[in-house]
Amino acid sequence: MILVWFLILLTIIVFVHELGHYLAARLNGVRVEIFSIGFGKELFGINDNLGTRWKICLIPLGGYVKFFGDANLASNLPAKQINNLSSEELNKTFHNKNLKQKAFIVFAGPLANFLFTIFIFFGLYSFKGVPSDIILLPIIENVLEDSAAYKAGFKKNDKIISADNKIIDNFKDVKDIILSKSHQEINFLIQRDNEEIIIIAKPDIIETLDKNGTKITTGRMGFTVQYTTIYESIGVKKSIIKSLKDTYLFTLKTFEGITQIITGKRSASELGGPIMIASVASNAADKGLESYLFIMAIISINLGLINLFPIPLLDGGHLLLYGVQAVTKTEINDIVLKYYYGIGLFVLIALMVLVNYNDLIKQLN
Repeated sequence: MILVWFLILLTIIVFVHELGHYLAARLNGVRVEIFSIGFGKELFGINDNLGTRWKICLIPLGGYVKFFGDANLASNLPAKQINNLSSEELNKTFHNKNLKQKAFIVFAGPLANFLFTIFIFFGLYSFKGVPSDIILLPIIENVLEDSAAYKAGFKKNDKIISADNKIIDNFKDVKDIILSKSHQEINFLIQRDNEEIIIIAKPDIIETLDKNGTKITTGRMGFTVQYTTIYESIGVKKSIIKSLKDTYLFTLKTFEGITQIITGKRSASELGGPIMIASVASNAADKGLESYLFIMAIISINLGLINLFPIPLLDGGHLLLYGVQAVTKTEINDIVLKYYYGIGLFVLIALMVLVNYNDLIKQLN
């Protein structure tokens, strides 16, 4: 199921991104020949009455739209091809549009990702509400290896009915007992697979420092528990405002994180690729639709923001070229473009190698 959740998430986000390019192109009179999800061999496709081939390809890591007459990565047309097009056909090419139109078409992809995030947040906040409280349930989620809980025999999904002969409704009660009896054995009544069993465990003793730097000893069992989130309805107006605010804040945090990695303030090992995304998507799906949609929104922000970085071959790289052309009032020649996109290809391949290496190292560890 990990692969399924990954493909669903990536397909939707890539579709939204490319749909932004497509709609902006159509709005500016550019004919779109191909709308592709994935690369490589076509698996399935249909033609619409506007002349666009909508298709899904074998390698699902990205997508693209191909405009009518595109001859290279910059959507430029050689003189010979220009002469072979009628004025009506030429007007339907990306090449024939002015810089503002080109920039809008290119920027529309990342913009679509940000708008999609706002839409997801608005849906979550208006229908589900916003998290107002988290209740820790007395149900074991994970047991740390070699911990007191592990040695005593606790297992995932064990439900703590009572501890120290006290009925447990909230994990906070369990935590209080562990802290108060950190040097003593505790009797736990556990429900496991519709059976009740007794587990006797003595917490591990750990030393911590309080805010004054004084050493204190506390008890720790070594398990984590499940939780449930309480949501508060905030209405449509506040949902819109919060959706816009949270999209801005998450975009800012993402930008700060990437900047810190580039400047060396954070390790490049934090970057993740397809394997990490697949793992995160699967874990989110296991927790419910809200968590899965939230992760989809965050990754949509990441895709939109990264595409705006001034790296050749990415949308930001194209926008940089248009900015240079707007300032210099001249077309950039093919030789410069060749080296420019060559550098971009090298950077993207290097990034792909890095994130996949990080993913593999994390999996091995």
